[in-house]
Amino acid sequence: MPKTRIHLGYKECVKCSTVEPYSSHIVYPHKTGGYVQPVDKKTKEHLQTLDRRAVKTGRKVKGGSSSWDRWVKNYQKQKGAVAQLGERRTCTAEVAGSIPVSSTQSAKDKAIDIYKKDGYWTALEKVNEMFKTGSITLMQKCNVTNHLTFIKMHNKKQQRLIMR
Repeated sequence: MPKTRIHLGYKECVKCSTVEPYSSHIVYPHKTGGYVQPVDKKTKEHLQTLDRRAVKTGRKVKGGSSSWDRWVKNYQKQKGAVAQLGERRTCTAEVAGSIPVSSTQSAKDKAIDIYKKDGYWTALEKVNEMFKTGSITLMQKCNVTNHLTFIKMHNKKQQRLIMR
């Protein structure tokens, strides 16, 4: 037995010891600059299945199927469950399509009238309300909101010229 082991307080040699040697796992707190963390062998294997940067196993799942395969199976089960219920899913575009959508220019005109009378914030609230009720689309809401903000960022003289 080496003298250094005796000096450290060990009473068995490395070959006769029942203690499992430590393994190491590299931890990357950021893109670079990883550090080594001492762990036991089982913990290292588990961490390697979780870590995308693991050299040997790299996110492989024990059991033969990858996470993508499990996701697809769950998705198909959910899709089949909806089909079995006999429900027809309707998208929001179909629901909103039943309400007549006004033109962007008419929505701008309404918003500018409210802006002239009650101010910027009230006009924005009205635009949001028109969107919530489905009388304008999301693109129209963005367009009108951008126009109101463009007017708001100018001084009073420039605002009068823009709102003619």
